[in-house]
Amino acid sequence: MENQLRDDSGLLIDARLPSWHQKGTIPGSINIPFTVFEKSDLDPELISTFKRLGVTERQSKPGLVEKLLAAGEVNETWDFSNAKELILWCNGPWCGQSPRAIRGLLDHGYPPEKINYYRDGMQMWQILGLLTVQ
Repeated sequence: MENQLRDDSGLLIDARLPSWHQKGTIPGSINIPFTVFEKSDLDPELISTFKRLGVTERQSKPGLVEKLLAAGEVNETWDFSNAKELILWCNGPWCGQSPRAIRGLLDHGYPPEKINYYRDGMQMWQILGLLTVQ
């Protein structure tokens, strides 16, 4: 993922609430709380966040050719053709914040092959003595 972070085709997402993020985070992470991905398609915060992730709102319904090329279901609200690869993480294996964010992303149609999960989260990061930033 290091290359994707460097060339801006990927993001490392701290899916915890801001109060957790302010206590310390993994370097290179951006804070997008899991609650954002649970919002409706019409919510301005979700729309803004999706733009940051390379997702755009469709201006028209997908055509037959696009549906055939997709070899699967095509989302009628969002265009994920330029969506970034994501790594989501939270406090650790016991924490449900990033799994909820991932469920929200999938519910909105985000491509599962572009979603990664760092299950160990902040807990193992700190146990391993790795750098954190505030």
